[in-house]
Amino acid sequence: MRGSTAGLTESLARGSNPALLEFADQLFASIIVAPAVVAYWKSTWSLMDLYVMPDRPVSSAALCALFGVLCSILYCVCQTWFSKHLRPDRSRCGFYVISRLYTCVAGMACVGVWRGVWNLLNECTGDSARTLMSTTVAATLSLAALRTLRNIIAAPFAVAVDSPKGYFDIPTMFRTSSRETALYILDCVFSVTVVGSLVVFVWRGSWALLDIFLFPADTTKSCWISLIAGYCLVVITFSLQVPMRWAVSRLQGASRLLVADFYHLVSFLATVNVWRGVWGLLDIYLFPAQ
Repeated sequence: MRGSTAGLTESLARGSNPALLEFADQLFASIIVAPAVVAYWKSTWSLMDLYVMPDRPVSSAALCALFGVLCSILYCVCQTWFSKHLRPDRSRCGFYVISRLYTCVAGMACVGVWRGVWNLLNECTGDSARTLMSTTVAATLSLAALRTLRNIIAAPFAVAVDSPKGYFDIPTMFRTSSRETALYILDCVFSVTVVGSLVVFVWRGSWALLDIFLFPADTTKSCWISLIAGYCLVVITFSLQVPMRWAVSRLQGASRLLVADFYHLVSFLATVNVWRGVWGLLDIYLFPAQ
């Protein structure tokens, strides 16, 4: 298990208090990075709502999903080429410009595939509590069976730093070598389409269930409670990182997996509540006309 890192502990000088640096790192990831990431996702998602076939929701969702999946697979398949040919030692300025353009397109692709799958689920499966519960549980169990449950976690628990080393690396399900071309492409396709879609299933179901059961008649109150509850869970899960590392290092087999997955689920509950709270409050206070 790996907690959040905003890079502060790596960038500050050695010899400082490691506990203090870790606390500052976690605070920065929670208070600055996470809301900024949510704001980016909210803004990009809303722009797609406005400009990508707004009068045809199914076609809009399908187009976004197709764009996101194709870009994600392309990036995944070509990551070795990117890492080999785009390096700061060749051209620092060129690397900076191209890598940031790469990130901008990757960000839009990621939001696109999430919006596409999310809205297609809304159109095809409905939003009844029973359906949401069944799809969420099924997707969660599938991810746990594939040992990919940690993919449901996002900022503030998972924060990537823009360092040149490993900038273009995209982990795949089976970690196949790029030299095995056919298997590698299949690995990339599986990682993007199957694992990625299951993650969206879990997020969409959990978010919608909160919409249904957490003060549905009072959106403002619901969002504030989500935000407060989410950050309370963030504090708890961050404070449990050290004892969890200690416990997991001493466990073996199924018990180790169960403890780790339980921790990931609690971290996810914190994450989805923080995201829902920030997202909803942005709608209420900054985008009230939408």
